[in-house]
Formats: sequence, structure tokens, C-alpha cells
Amino acid sequence: MQGERVFILDTPAHRDNAVRYVARLPVEDGVLELVVRPYIARRSLTQNARLWALHTKAAEVTGYSAEEMHEFALMRHFGTREIQVGGITRTVPLKRSSTRDRKEFAAFMEATEAWYIDEFGVWLEADAG
Repeated sequence: MQGERVFILDTPAHRDNAVRYVARLPVEDGVLELVVRPYIARRSLTQNARLWALHTKAAEVTGYSAEEMHEFALMRHFGTREIQVGGITRTVPLKRSSTRDRKEFAAFMEATEAWYIDEFGVWLEADAG
């Protein structure tokens, strides 16, 4: 068997294909794990590109890097916690944007855009990103 196979069961035909695939698996090659869970669409590439275009524009205004602006936005939206390593204390966001579903990512993006407009006068055109 070659690696992991993921099926999105959004139609009866897709479900039937998954069943056929599983039925043909040779179990004598080793123990397999089958996990079935609700599908949650993750952020889209377009959403992610737009967010980073916005961070880049904010970075030009603030003097921070786009990566630093991303961290600030994550902490502002999701909250923070402090971690300590080797006597150094650092504040980090409670959540990362990379693990958000499309709906939660969109809420983060909208909040970040509103903050950047109010605080820095930075925004993207509707079709940017």
C-alpha cells in the first residue's frame, strides 16, 4: 500500500468509490486504520494569499515585518498566553490561522482588516490577493 488516502464523501458516488477502495485493500500487508469524521474545509489558498497581502501592506506602514504583523493580528484576535523557556518569557497567540476552518479564518481576516483600517489606514481592494 502507498501512504495515506483521503476520500471526501460528499456524494453517493464518492462514498461508493471509497467503499470499493477499502474492499480491495490487502490486510495481510499489515494493520490498517480507518478514520471517519466530519469534513471541515480549511482556509483556501485565496484567503491565505489575501491575508499575507494585507500583512505586507501593514508592514510597510508600521515598520514591522509581515510575519510580525501576522503574530500581532493572531494575538489580538485569538488572545495570548505566556510561555517560558530557559528564563525567557514570550507571549504567543492561543491559536494559529493555519488550523482554522474557512469560516473561522474569514472571521479572523475580517477582524484583522477592520483593525488595520482603523489603526493604520491600510486596506486591500475587494479583488486584491
